[in-house]
Amino acid sequence: MVKKTAYVYTRVSTGMQVDGYSLGAQEERIRQYAKAYDIEIVNTYEDAGKSGKSIIGRGQFMAMLDDIESEKDNVDYVLVFKLSRFGRNSADTLKSLEIMEAHNVNLICVDDGLDSSKDAGKLVITILSAVAEMERENILVQTMAGRKQKAREGKWNGGFAPMGYSISDGVLQINEEEAESIRLIFDLYANTDMGSNKLAQYLVNLGITKPIRQNGKSPYYSANVIRNILKNPVYNGKIAFGRRHTIVDSKTQKARITKSDSYILADGQHEALIDDELWEKTQNKLKAQSKKYEKVNRPKKEHVYLLSGILRCPKCGAGLYGNISKKKNKNKDGEYYQCH
Repeated sequence: MVKKTAYVYTRVSTGMQVDGYSLGAQEERIRQYAKAYDIEIVNTYEDAGKSGKSIIGRGQFMAMLDDIESEKDNVDYVLVFKLSRFGRNSADTLKSLEIMEAHNVNLICVDDGLDSSKDAGKLVITILSAVAEMERENILVQTMAGRKQKAREGKWNGGFAPMGYSISDGVLQINEEEAESIRLIFDLYANTDMGSNKLAQYLVNLGITKPIRQNGKSPYYSANVIRNILKNPVYNGKIAFGRRHTIVDSKTQKARITKSDSYILADGQHEALIDDELWEKTQNKLKAQSKKYEKVNRPKKEHVYLLSGILRCPKCGAGLYGNISKKKNKNKDGEYYQCH
């Protein structure tokens, strides 16, 4: 009798490493099953810290499907601990099963006692995959509702503390060492003729650096970082939620972050770094600058700068970006690269 063969697939989401769901625990349970039913394990595939909402981004899962389609090992089964480890998106689950069935490969969910080679198993898998997706969507809705309510109450929703603040017991507290530069940025921007680019260079010349957290590896305030600081309501004692949301391109499946016109804005439970007068003055200047840039005529010729972001400034280490000079002089003649 020819021995049956199988691939093993394990997956955990971020932070889901306990209660029998760890990669090691899943594989151990699957190997016990394989030994009991005399199934030879040919290869194992594991995705650590990957969500089951889509097969996109699960590199090992996609590699396993590729090996099945190419009939690399001509396996008989894919063994998983639970159906939820295989996937939580019903469309993805059924599509993956179709690929497997086309190459005579069946899915066995060890802990659920499901086998897609049997009609009853196939039906239950279809139902459970739909239920799993509904459960995931429900969890997302509940989580989002909870975060919105926290925002309405003026509470910090988690994540890195914005520059100028620290987090203590989930509450934002002013970090005076960092707050000094934040106050300086607002004061200089609102009360001088400096824009964000000139202000960034001014801070570099003064040797003022920013804390290294989620804001990149450069120790200096870039023009983009400064603009984000000036627009962040948290410094005016507010909590904003939903200012940005993620959109996934239906063709490329690539995600991009875009701004939202409607979002929650509430009085925060933290102390403001910037008073209302300075905040309003700053926002008015930002709006005026934005309108000014909109009126600037762009050259009709399309200029391509292949080295933008690759070349680095020898002083601050920031990326250099292409520009074009309208006035010819000995330093800037035609097209050139500059540091913002």
